[in-house]
Amino acid sequence: MRKAEKEQVVAELQQALQGCQNIIACGYRGLSVKALTQLRRAIREAGGQFRVVKKTLFQRAAAGGEQSGLTQYLEGPIAVTFVSGDPVAVLKEMSAFARAHEQLQLKGGWVDRRLLEGGQLIELAALPPRAELLARLLGCLSGPLAQLVAVLQALPRDLVLTLQAIAKQREGEAGA
Repeated sequence: MRKAEKEQVVAELQQALQGCQNIIACGYRGLSVKALTQLRRAIREAGGQFRVVKKTLFQRAAAGGEQSGLTQYLEGPIAVTFVSGDPVAVLKEMSAFARAHEQLQLKGGWVDRRLLEGGQLIELAALPPRAELLARLLGCLSGPLAQLVAVLQALPRDLVLTLQAIAKQREGEAGA
């Protein structure tokens, strides 16, 4: 690779690093071209971009930036996945692929301004989707509120029922 080509690749990587919040580094040693193509397709459909990079060029691109901590995970042949949206969907695809192809190893990542190790990425992939988590949170918040509303409605209702009982009792005493 010529110096001009290397500079162009570093510039492209720097632009990609600045344009996305989530980056996943993985090792792919031993995967066939067909398997890598399947992985690229699955990641693209989930909202990410899978790219095989040279370690030294990635280190140059990440130097001085927030993601420079990722360089500690660069061992062996490395591929980097850039995710501009929700990283969990991409991690689910990569985790499922890694279960089927043990050659794919999630080494580390930069997710939501945090440096995560491979095991933490797998745990993150095991989480339910964001919509489901938000629905669970809403359910947890609305349960106590619904109980509070029921208690507040019970007070006037009980008062009315008590007054009706007293009125019936007095009618019964007046008639006797």
